[in-house]
Amino acid sequence: MGHLEELLEREARKLMRPVLEQAAQKLIERSALNCPNCHSPLCVEDRDRKRAVNSTFGPVTLTRDYGWCARCQDWFYPADFALGLHIRAGASPRIQEICALMVVTSPAAQAQKNIRRITGHDLSASTMHREARRQGERAIQLRETDIARSKLPGGISALSARSKTPDAPFTLVIEIDAWNIRERDDWGKSEQLRKKKIEPSRWHWVFVGTVFRLDQRGVTAGKRPVITQRGYVATRKGLPSYEEQLHVEALQRGLLQADKVLIIADGAVWIWNLAKDRFKDAAQRIDAYHVKEHLWAVAHDIYGQGTPESIQWITPLLKYLDRRNDGALDVIEQLSSLRARLSHLTEKQQDTLDREINYFDTHKDRMDYKKARALGEPIGSGAIESTCRQYERRFKCMGQFWSLAGDESLMALETLHRNERWNTLFPHASPTPSELNL
Repeated sequence: MGHLEELLEREARKLMRPVLEQAAQKLIERSALNCPNCHSPLCVEDRDRKRAVNSTFGPVTLTRDYGWCARCQDWFYPADFALGLHIRAGASPRIQEICALMVVTSPAAQAQKNIRRITGHDLSASTMHREARRQGERAIQLRETDIARSKLPGGISALSARSKTPDAPFTLVIEIDAWNIRERDDWGKSEQLRKKKIEPSRWHWVFVGTVFRLDQRGVTAGKRPVITQRGYVATRKGLPSYEEQLHVEALQRGLLQADKVLIIADGAVWIWNLAKDRFKDAAQRIDAYHVKEHLWAVAHDIYGQGTPESIQWITPLLKYLDRRNDGALDVIEQLSSLRARLSHLTEKQQDTLDREINYFDTHKDRMDYKKARALGEPIGSGAIESTCRQYERRFKCMGQFWSLAGDESLMALETLHRNERWNTLFPHASPTPSELNL
C-alpha cells in the first residue's frame, strides 16, 4: 500500500500543477498594479513578464506586470507581493514554509533528506538553510515591529488587546533563565587573537523566558505536569533586547489584565534587576530546587558528602522551608548559629557559610513556599528549565557552531512557531481554501 500511496502522490502532483498555475494566474489578473509599499498606481514598464516558481506540485510559470513607483522611487512586480513570492528566491509560500519548519527542527542536511522522503521534493541543504534564514529575518522584523509598537502612545493597549484572558481574576506567571550557545566568532583568527593575548570568545548567553496563566497548568491522565498554553521568548541579542521582548510577550499574555503577576527564577542578579525594572509590582519567588542546592552545599562542606551527619543536619532545615511561613528566617538563624558555634571551621568552610548566609538573607522574601502551595502556585522553575532544553535540543546539536545572525534568525523563527503566530509569516496557515474565492 505504501508503494501505491507514493505512486498516487506523484501522479496527483502532475495533475495539480497546471491547476495551481491557472489559479495563481487568476489571482495575478485580479491584482491591481499598485505599489506594494505606498499603494500608489505604478507607471507600467512591461507586461506579462514570465517567472518560474517552485511549488509543492512542481515548477509553474507565471506572467505578471512590472512598473515604477514615482513616490518610492523603485520598480515592483505587485503580483509577486500578492502571491507571497520573494523578489529573488523562487520558492512558493508552501515551499518557504516547509523549509522553515524543517530547518527549525533539524539541521538543513538532515531536513533535506526528510523532505525528499516525505514529499518527494529535492531541495538542496543550502537552499533550505537560506530560505529558513530569510524567514527568520522576517520573524525578527515582526518582533521588532511589536517592540516599537510598545513604545508608542496606545501601543501597549494594542498589544494587550491581543490577549485572550478569562473574566475571573487570574495569576500570570513569568519564568526567566538563560543558557549558553556556541558561536564561531572571528572565524580563522584564533591564532592571531591569542598572539595579542585575546582569548577568542566561543560561548554566549541566550536569554529565555516563558509566560503563562496559573489556570493553564494541569496534569495529564498519567499525572504528568503540563501547561496547556504559554508564550516563549528567546534571544541572543543581549539583555536590553530580551527585556523588551519579554515585556511585549507578557502584554500579549494578559499582563495588564492579571490580578497578580509572579516572577520565578534562580538567584541570578540580572534576573531580579530585570524584574524590578520591567515588572516592579510583581511578586517574586526563587526556585526551591536551587535554594535547597545551596543548603546541601553547606551540609556537604561542613559534614561531608552523603554522611549521616549531613543528612541529620539538613533535614529539619528543608522542612523549615517547606512548612513554615518564614522558613528562610529559621534557616538563616541555623546557619548563623553554626557559624558562631563551630570553632574548628577551615577558612573555606567559613567562606561557604558566609556566602550562604548572605544568599538566604538576600532572597528570604522570595522563599514563600508554604504560601505558594496553599495558593496552588509553582515553587520551582521547571517550566523555564524545560523551555531551555527545548531550544538547546536544536541549537546544541553535536559539532554545530553558530553565527549571531544565523542563530538569532532561527531562534526568532522557532519562537514565532512556538507562540502559535505562524500565520503572521504565512497567511495561508490560517484561512481555509474556501475563503480564497477562486
